[in-house]
Amino acid sequence: MPVHTKSLEVPRIDQLGGGAWSLENLTDVTVLFGRNGSGKSVLLRAWRDQSLENVHYVTPERTGEMDLQPQFMRDELAPTRRKDASSRNYMPDYRRRIVARIQAYFMSRGNYRGDKKAPGSPERIERAVGSLLTDFNLAIVGSAQLPYELERIETGEIIRSVDQLSSGEAQLVSVGLDILTIASLWELCDHQERTVLIDEPDAHIHPDLQVRFADFLFQIADEFKLQIVIATHSVSLLAAIGQFGGTKTSVIYLNRRVTNYKAQCFGSVQKELSACLGGHVLMGPLFGSPILLVEGDDDYRIWSQIPRHHIASFAVIPTNGDEIKRYQKALEEIFCSLRESDEEPCGYALLDGDKGLPIPNLHNPQKHIRYIRLACRESENLYLSDEVLADMGTDWNAARAEIVEKSKEYGEKAGALSNADEWSPEHADIKHLINEIAEIIDPKRLHWTVRLGRVLGANIPSGQLASFLGESTVNALWPAP
Repeated sequence: MPVHTKSLEVPRIDQLGGGAWSLENLTDVTVLFGRNGSGKSVLLRAWRDQSLENVHYVTPERTGEMDLQPQFMRDELAPTRRKDASSRNYMPDYRRRIVARIQAYFMSRGNYRGDKKAPGSPERIERAVGSLLTDFNLAIVGSAQLPYELERIETGEIIRSVDQLSSGEAQLVSVGLDILTIASLWELCDHQERTVLIDEPDAHIHPDLQVRFADFLFQIADEFKLQIVIATHSVSLLAAIGQFGGTKTSVIYLNRRVTNYKAQCFGSVQKELSACLGGHVLMGPLFGSPILLVEGDDDYRIWSQIPRHHIASFAVIPTNGDEIKRYQKALEEIFCSLRESDEEPCGYALLDGDKGLPIPNLHNPQKHIRYIRLACRESENLYLSDEVLADMGTDWNAARAEIVEKSKEYGEKAGALSNADEWSPEHADIKHLINEIAEIIDPKRLHWTVRLGRVLGANIPSGQLASFLGESTVNALWPAP
């Protein structure tokens, strides 16, 4: 992700004291964190107005129907007209303008498919939206009636009106398409500077969907070479951005009385504090919802999806590798002072199956935060269980044959993939191959963490999936009623 702007000054309106804001040390993703009235929206619009060609502003109040209004198509190809439509916090026809921009995108590019890596290809837009809205399939089609098709996977329902979506779903699909269509148009025009300013993307979005939105932002920022600035007062979103972005992320704590800011790099202290504050996870165990510590971003992507299905309930805290032991110990000490020692555990630290379980001791009795472990090697192996493969319409015999057959298309990884016939789905070391495996065997090309999280969340695990998870993990995270 390039940093197009490391520092800048933007004019400050008289109502906030006049003069100018000075911003320094901006990073790939910068968060403007502040309360209502601190000037976040005004600052972002002033930034946008200084460079209409290269900066796009996503307004905070996003309403309207999702039908096609052709009169908006020309506006969406002209930066000045886009600016005039978003000069305030409220845009009554926001969603209609995004739909019109899809059609304008096809006018600029042409309605052809086939080269999935080509600049601005529709397949890349569809794949990115699929990672954001895992319960839906999106196709952008360039039809004169409606340039998209949105299907709810579980029921097969075709979405033709915003009334068929929850407020969070409507926000995610419209904001996602807003960013992706602008990014694609910039890519088609070979713009060198591409900055997206997103104003309060967390509005109407549950904290677990804010996690997915943060993940989505970093994926598309990297793919489309975007610098992103986000205005928010959501600690959940701040925590997720810090988790996925790490040192590529910085924070500006905006205050009405201050004009000069140096963005603070999102270091380990901010990461740990916001991880706890972001999901309000310390409150969960006091009201019956346990904590789940997981290792790494991929595990975070998987496990944070599951509570959305209302079969299991827990609050996920991501860690990096051996950090999980430090987090477990810190939380154990916290809950020793908050809970009785004879109560049931209020959280778990989930380890991969190839790691040993730490033994309880006097300094860390594991009364409140217990370690559990997968029975399979790693989370990637869960993807090869019968139940997940069945969700893709295949089984292990067919899947491994397809992997072997297509292995020659994958360059330096071809040799390892060609050995799929020899793999044990439960214990094979496939971590470095999982993205290629998913691309080969999943007809919908969902990211493997999305597919796995959806299957894990749909029902209490059974069969081979339960076996790969292990009895202790299933009993801990899906307790009997």
